[in-house]
Amino acid sequence: MNTAVPALTQRLRVRENQIFLALTIVIAVLAGLAAVLFTLAIKGVSYVLFGIAPSYLRLLAVPPLVSLLTGFLLLKYFPEVRGSGVPQTEAAFHLQKGFIPGRVAFGKFLTGALCIGSGHSMGREGPSVQIGAGIASSLGRWFRLSPARARSLVPVGAAAALSAAFNTPIAAVLFALEEIIGDMNAGVIGAAVLASVTSVIVERAILGNQPLFRVPQYHLLHPAELLAYAVLGIVGGIVSLAFCKGLLRLRAFFLGLPARTKLFQPAVGGLIIGVMLIFVPQVFGVGYEYVDQALNNGLLLKTLILFCLAKLVATIVSYASGNAGGIFAPSLYLGAMAGGAVGIMVHRVAPFATADPGAYALVGMGTLFAGIIRAPMTSVIMIFELTQDYQILVPLMIANMLSFMISRRYQPKPVYHALLEQDHVHLPGPASRIAGGMWRARDIMTPDVPLVPSDSSVEEAWKLATGSGMRCVPVGSDQMLHGLVTCEALEQAVGSGRTTELITSLFLPEWQHVHPDQPLELVLERLKQNPGILPVLSRNPIHHVEGFITPDSLMQFLQHAWQPEEKNGG
Repeated sequence: MNTAVPALTQRLRVRENQIFLALTIVIAVLAGLAAVLFTLAIKGVSYVLFGIAPSYLRLLAVPPLVSLLTGFLLLKYFPEVRGSGVPQTEAAFHLQKGFIPGRVAFGKFLTGALCIGSGHSMGREGPSVQIGAGIASSLGRWFRLSPARARSLVPVGAAAALSAAFNTPIAAVLFALEEIIGDMNAGVIGAAVLASVTSVIVERAILGNQPLFRVPQYHLLHPAELLAYAVLGIVGGIVSLAFCKGLLRLRAFFLGLPARTKLFQPAVGGLIIGVMLIFVPQVFGVGYEYVDQALNNGLLLKTLILFCLAKLVATIVSYASGNAGGIFAPSLYLGAMAGGAVGIMVHRVAPFATADPGAYALVGMGTLFAGIIRAPMTSVIMIFELTQDYQILVPLMIANMLSFMISRRYQPKPVYHALLEQDHVHLPGPASRIAGGMWRARDIMTPDVPLVPSDSSVEEAWKLATGSGMRCVPVGSDQMLHGLVTCEALEQAVGSGRTTELITSLFLPEWQHVHPDQPLELVLERLKQNPGILPVLSRNPIHHVEGFITPDSLMQFLQHAWQPEEKNGG
């Protein structure tokens, strides 16, 4: 009997490995097909809505009218599919054990095709990532894989979809590791490579083996030209900052509007886009045809600058107003225009031979991707896959490094993570993902601290606080923390006769918290900044109380943790 159980466990493990391998290929095929169909759907919607030569009236009217429809769908049926899809996929992987509802893939496909096809300045790669991840998550649940195995399918589906959407299989794998998982050494790399290669085969079998861009041959004509690429890196960092900060601020404005306006916010963005299309129709949709022109020296300096500025504004408006679409493609568009403009100016003023402006446009694509998306390894490999030329690596790495450093210095939080935090979703940091015996907040916290109801008066709260022996009391309801009140503030309020006031009037203006997976070092740092109590809150929803850490609970934990060592030492 004892030997039969391990044997059965081993057989089940082997069987699950076989199912996982088979599912990897199935997911790759389905994600590849979905990405191809998504691309074709965007083109089809665009043709139906605008035709070949749309009138000014159609350019003005179509984006807000379609956005009104998609706004209804996003609010009523698919609230999870606003925006890019990459942040939501990251949150599902890290916080929801890879669970993505089955409706997400369909909802993203439908609303993404309508939004991008109706003229919004957004990309198809981010939505493809969420579609592929949604397919993978649904299949993992349908085949009843273990939670760990089902979770690991999410980046596999994401890599497969991105590979088919952008036709760069190696960069797709790196993006899944670098951005979705946040670990370049993740054990899922083999499955991601298999899925990425399979999906790109599917894509090329349907659409043909044509490159996404006509990329010119690259040549570094003079060593001093590396200084010009350094200038491009600085310009890329500045444009990246303008995009990220503009996007976050405008989105914060829309999020701060009354809830009843949420239905109409995408249409407001659509109206602005409609006006812009009349004057600068080149900001329409993905815009890769204009990227191709910039790569092949087909645009003038003033045109490049105009397209760069217009695309930056259009993408910020489209995304911030709550439409469905990504920022992957716009970052490449911005990079090509900014890089091409720098290339023309260098070509005019440099006292030495320089490469054609198209080469700078190519490097600019990677530079803006590194500055906005914050995936520098992916950006290097992506551009290398497009060119198949080792000579481009050195200038590309110089420009990418400078853009990345400037962007990170003045916008410390990556844009995808900052967007999630605007939705009150906090991803674990690198320290929280380290495996091993590190002590976490969840190990130290105690769940025994009751919440004082938010509708309590000062007098009622004071009576509850006097028996607790704590310096600070947490206030909230239904396990949701609303704020902290110090016992000193309560005592002063009672002494001044303010006993009937609501306790919410005494909330601390600022207080610290931690999440269950954060390490002891951070707990110690933040506990000393709070008056005697540190809330431990869930990452999603952010204000849900998991427990509390007090100096007493911390000392009890440390005494218990060191007790075995003391016994062994004795």
